Order: sequence, then C-alpha cells, then structure tokens
Amino acid sequence: MDERIEKAFAVANYMATLANQKRIILEEYNQQLIYYVEGATFKITPDLISFVKTMCDRPFDLILIDANNLPVKISNPKQFLNDIIQKYDNASLEYFSKYLDIKSKRKIADIIDL
Repeated sequence: MDERIEKAFAVANYMATLANQKRIILEEYNQQLIYYVEGATFKITPDLISFVKTMCDRPFDLILIDANNLPVKISNPKQFLNDIIQKYDNASLEYFSKYLDIKSKRKIADIIDL
C-alpha cells in the first residue's frame, strides 16, 4: 500500500480513538455528577448549585424537583449545598486531569491505556 495512504489511515485511526476516549471520559464525568439524596436523583449543574445557594438563606426547608420530576423536601439545604459543591469539584477536577492526559498522548496505544 502507498505510504501516504498508510499515514492517512494512521491519522484517521488516531482521531477516531481520540474522539472515542473523549466521549468516554465525558460520560464518566456526567455519571459522577449524579447525586442521590432522600430518595431523589439530582444532576449537579452550576444552575442547581446557584439556585440552592440562593435559597439557603431562607429559614425553612427547601423543596426541589429532582431529575424524575418529583418534589423533594431537603431538610438541611446547607449540607445539601456543601455535598453537591464537593461532588461537582471532585468530578470536574478528575475530568480535567483525564482530559489533559488524553490531550498529551500522541500514539493510539497510549490513549487506549488510559
């Protein structure tokens, strides 16, 4: 086979592998942002964090709608806020670290080994 075609296939394989690994770490990140509390499921987002932070100053319980569109009473909003911030920070830091690892690899074998 022509050397140029082999190089083109190698580049195409590398790009496909790189895209696949990026997709995998994004899926892992999204899974880490799922938070279960008091029988409810929440997807942690910056919007959720901001909303809960805004509502924490109120003197009564917080009612939120979870990912399944069910109302949930959060008895301790400040603890809930601390938990979701910590989980968001940890997941984001891990995602960033894995992304930097993938970005620095130049061979398909190195990417797959991550």
